[in-house]
Formats: sequence, C-alpha cells, structure tokens
Amino acid sequence: MIFHFQFGGVEFVGNDLYVVVDTTGDLAVFNNFLSNSTDGALAASKRITIEGIVRTHGIAYDASDDLLIMTDIGDAGSDSDGGYHLIQNTSSQISGVTNGGTLAVASQTRIAGSNTLLGNPVDVTYDTDANVVYIAEIANGGGRILGFPVTASGNATPSVNNMLTSASSVDFYNE
Repeated sequence: MIFHFQFGGVEFVGNDLYVVVDTTGDLAVFNNFLSNSTDGALAASKRITIEGIVRTHGIAYDASDDLLIMTDIGDAGSDSDGGYHLIQNTSSQISGVTNGGTLAVASQTRIAGSNTLLGNPVDVTYDTDANVVYIAEIANGGGRILGFPVTASGNATPSVNNMLTSASSVDFYNE
C-alpha cells in the first residue's frame, strides 16, 4: 500500500486509519482501512486541516475518552514554538468536517507557549488512567519527555519534565 503523501504518525480509530500528513496541518482519514483490498496507491477517504497547527507530526487516540491528540512542531528550525492540540469528541468532530474542510481551532484545546517547553514535539501518547499527555520533545533543551494533565490549556507548565537527549518517540502501556 502506498500513500500519496509523506506521513508522520498513524493511529487507528476503530476500523479507520488516521494519518498525519507530514509538513502540513492536515489529517488524512482512511475509512474501513482494515477491510481494504487495494493493491497499490490508496487515496484517503477524507483529508482535513486542523486549524492552528503549522506542521503536525505525532498523533495519539484514546477510544475510552474519544480523545485525539496531535503535535505541532511549528517551524522545524525553532526549538521554542511547538505545541499540541486536544480534540475532544473526536468521532463526531472529525465526521462533521467535510473532505477538504477545516476543524476550527475553537473546537480544540491548544497547549503552546514558553512555559510548555515545547519546541519540536514529535510524538505523543496518553495515559488514560492518570489523565496525562506525554510528549517526546526532540529539540528544546536537547530533548525531553514532557507530561501534561489532560485538563491543561494555553501556556501550561508540564507536570513531568525529564531530560532525554533527542527524544523522538514515546509510548505508554498500562495493563
């Protein structure tokens, strides 16, 4: 299977595959991906812009909270302009945007600013039990794993700030 674009993170939302369109603020959705039998290039069922994101890269979804989290690395040459977006009620919000449309920033929560220490957040995961969003920050301070309560907004200070040189991936598994 071949996508028609470069991509960053991927995440299953039920049977649909959500794919970050690298170097953009876009999200591609491939409906019923697991039932696909196409051999070769596959076109997205829907591609939408997530307003407020300059350059997305990481993505995480939690079905129990119907919560989608996408990172925004901003300008890749800067180590201080990144952020991430929380999209609550993901299923209805994404289905409510037409192909080629935009999910308004007013329908999201954006976490960004100098207190966040987010420069180039490249990956994200979510601990649903502790309600903490974990971010792999590759640039600011040489690299970090940052954690924010899911209730964070705006220019929030991380509740977790662990230095990790060139952190480029993060995952959380809870039994």
